[in-house]
Amino acid sequence: MAMPDLEFNIHRQTEAAKSLLSSLRDQGVEDDAELVADTIEGETSLVEAIEAAMAEIDEEEAHIIGLSAKIEEFSARKDAKKRRVERTRALIEQAMLATDQTSMKLPTATLSLTKRAPGLIIVDESDIPTKYWIEQPAPAPKLDKKALAADLREAKAAIPGATLDNGSFSLTVRRK
Repeated sequence: MAMPDLEFNIHRQTEAAKSLLSSLRDQGVEDDAELVADTIEGETSLVEAIEAAMAEIDEEEAHIIGLSAKIEEFSARKDAKKRRVERTRALIEQAMLATDQTSMKLPTATLSLTKRAPGLIIVDESDIPTKYWIEQPAPAPKLDKKALAADLREAKAAIPGATLDNGSFSLTVRRK
């Protein structure tokens, strides 16, 4: 049953049951719940309308389950595609580095390799001096990685518990 028809039918049957219930109250029968339920079931189609609504709920929930499964499947496929793009980009970077090319013009794009600044490597947090820790209420102090990396770059000296990597290259793709 289509949703507007379903809504109309439940509404119509609810109104009929309310009218019947009002008549039963006028007759003083409202205390007998079983008689009221039997009368509503026998004189209206409210139970059938509610059963149709439950069937609609079951069908929609089945669609939700199916769609959720498809979303998971497509999400997994999307993630696999992203990993493939990352691997392909890495291959291009390696090829350009191996051939000492920092830029390449193609009919569809311009590729550029850019050297990234050395990144922070935490060797052992317990060795890092307290001046690089930010006090917080709970659960523990937080490491100020920006200040630590900046000091490692500027000082060119060792700081216990941390070091910098050699930096890396980044591939930039500009499409026309």
